[in-house]
Amino acid sequence: MMRLALAILLALAGCAVAAEGDGDRVTRKVGILAYRGDEAAIARWQPTFDAVETAVPGADFTVVPLSLDGVRSALARGEIDYLFTNPGHLYRMVEQARLFPMVSLRSDREDVPQTGNRFGAVIFVRSDNEEIRTLADLKGRRLAAIAPDAFGGFEVAAATLVRNEINPWRDLDSIVFLGFPHDGVIEAVVDGAVDAGTVRTGLLEAAVNAGKVEAYQLRILNPLRVPGFEPALSTELMPEWILASTASVPETERRAIAIALLRLDGDHPAVEAGGYGGWTTVPSDVTVRTLLQTVDAAKPGEDTPMVALSGFLAAAAGGVPIVVAMLIYWRGRHASPAQTDPAQAPGAKVRLTPREHEILQLVGAGKTTKEIARDLGISPKTVEFHRGHLMRKYEAANMAELVRKAGGALAA
Repeated sequence: MMRLALAILLALAGCAVAAEGDGDRVTRKVGILAYRGDEAAIARWQPTFDAVETAVPGADFTVVPLSLDGVRSALARGEIDYLFTNPGHLYRMVEQARLFPMVSLRSDREDVPQTGNRFGAVIFVRSDNEEIRTLADLKGRRLAAIAPDAFGGFEVAAATLVRNEINPWRDLDSIVFLGFPHDGVIEAVVDGAVDAGTVRTGLLEAAVNAGKVEAYQLRILNPLRVPGFEPALSTELMPEWILASTASVPETERRAIAIALLRLDGDHPAVEAGGYGGWTTVPSDVTVRTLLQTVDAAKPGEDTPMVALSGFLAAAAGGVPIVVAMLIYWRGRHASPAQTDPAQAPGAKVRLTPREHEILQLVGAGKTTKEIARDLGISPKTVEFHRGHLMRKYEAANMAELVRKAGGALAA
């Protein structure tokens, strides 16, 4: 009887959608938060939506990779019909757009580390960094993350810090937001551009498997062991990603797509191409909402002084400027002695890391970003980050002012 009922439901859904789909073909756009880059998002998810197109006769489904800001803009302009993202991001977006959660991802399959269809975040440092052994040691240090509203790329880790009595907005020296993909955060830690970094679980292992980093180069802070979860972990776990539709999608189509996705078995070619296990019903959002409340409660209030240095630092990549970093730097309510001491005026007794000193010397010698990157064996993106950090330390508006204010360090 259950099978007969399901068959009748599928037939009714198909008929209803077919009726709506008569005439010209339409294109349904599936917005996907592309945390590993645009090409990776298309390669992983387009086969899945190709596989369920038959559930909606007359419609073609196209994957649209988006950034965090891109999702917000696309929803506001009505440019996407579906959104596939993590639950934290989804529930933030629900406050701004009318979205209908449909199905949730099953990430577990036999050939990948088991997660119980959950994810979290890892907080990590270079393995040779003996000054940071615990989360408490992050106070006064620089942390790299994806973006202020990146759920797996910042907020999950931020909640863990808050629960360990470390307010990232007040207790860290700075938070450096590098944007997607997550590889930039890993690279910044390995290169010594920052003291620590955080990315969603599974990405460190993926970087090691891809040969982008050696496992021995990194050490996990606050390592946790959770039954049924195999990747490295520093935080609590959240439910997997959710596919939702916008209000523009007819209910009959929404139902047909949900059923089609739930019917995809683990050995379906599209599922195998995506490297996941299938789909299931949407889980409770209690843990997600609780975590977001923890993060929001810890953020600086309107009366808290905030110094923000944000910029789009250009690095030549095939002649095309790219966004390198956005650095947001919060200070506490009261100035520290270092801020009020005249001896600590801009340019006086500025403390530099060995890498910053190397780059400052090469900047003073008139070398370009590409030349510095080649001389030091690091990426142009990392050089630009260090240059931006040097400009902040010396409160310089441009390279000429930086060289002038850093005269003592250049002579050293």
